[in-house]
Amino acid sequence: MTYETICIIGGGSIGSILAYYAYRGGAGHVIVYYGSMESVEAVKRNSGITVTYNGVEYHVPVEPRHYRSPHGKCRFILNAVKAYQVENTVELLRELSSSDSLILMLQNGFGSLEFIEEKFPYNHVAGAVVFIGAERVSRNHVIHHGGETIFAGCRKGFCSDLLELQNILRRGGCDFRVVSDIDFYRWLKLAVNAVINPLTAITRSKNKIVLTKPGKELACMIIEEVVEAARRNGYMLDPDRLYKIVLRNAMNTAENYSSMAQDIMSGRKTEVDYINGFIAKELDREYSINNILVKIVHLIEEAK
Repeated sequence: MTYETICIIGGGSIGSILAYYAYRGGAGHVIVYYGSMESVEAVKRNSGITVTYNGVEYHVPVEPRHYRSPHGKCRFILNAVKAYQVENTVELLRELSSSDSLILMLQNGFGSLEFIEEKFPYNHVAGAVVFIGAERVSRNHVIHHGGETIFAGCRKGFCSDLLELQNILRRGGCDFRVVSDIDFYRWLKLAVNAVINPLTAITRSKNKIVLTKPGKELACMIIEEVVEAARRNGYMLDPDRLYKIVLRNAMNTAENYSSMAQDIMSGRKTEVDYINGFIAKELDREYSINNILVKIVHLIEEAK
C-alpha cells in the first residue's frame, strides 16, 4: 500500500502555501487533491505550482490528483477547502486516512472542525488557525501577501502527531505552533475574519480598507458582538486586545484581498455563514451588526 507523508485537499491559496512549506521542509512527494480536472491539468502542464513568496517565484513540484481518484493512504491530511465544501471531502478523507493518520482542518469560522470530529471519532482530528494572506491568481499560481503563522491543536487530548508535522512545516519557513487550547485561537481568528472578510468583500477592497476611519468604527461594533458570543461559550476575551489584533492583521496583510473578497470578485459562494453567521446565530438577535453583514454579503452573492 502506498503511504504518503502529506496530502493536501484543496489547492487554493492556503493549500498551495502549505504545499510550498511542506516541500521546502523536506516532505518530498507532496500530493494535492483538486475538485476540478481543469486544475489538475493546469498543474500537470506546469509540472507543479508556482508560489510567489516575498517577491520571489518558487516552483513547487506537487502531484495533482482529482477528488474522485484517490489512491494510497496519507500520514498527514491537510484539509484546506472552503468551509461549505468540507462535506464534499468526507469520502475522500475516508479513502486517504487510516488509524495512523492525522486530519488537520484549516477552515475559517466554526462548524467544519466539529463536523469532521463527529464523522471521524476514532481518528486524530486537529484544528488549525491560519494567519496568512495569499491570493490564487491562476489554477497553478499563488501569491503570498503576508503572515506565516499557523496555530494547531486537538480538542480531544494532545496529538503528538502535530509535533512531527510542526518539524516539517517549520523547516519550510512556516511559523507552525502546537497549542493546548485551539478553540481560544479560533475565537481570536474569528474576530479577525468577522471584521476583515465582510468589510473587504462588500467594498471589494484590499485589507487596508479596515484601517480607514469607518473601517475602524465598524471593527469596534463587530468585535463587541464577538466578545459577547465568546462569553456565552466560556471565553472571556478583551475587546481592546482583539481590536489591536485585528488592526495588526489588517496592516500585515494590507495589500491582500481577503478570501471572502476574492470569492465575491470571482462570483463564488463565500464562507460568511461560518464566520459572521456563526456570531449572529450565537447572539440570536435579528438586528445584530453581524446578521446585517451576512444579509448584505448574501445580497451581493445573489447579484452575480
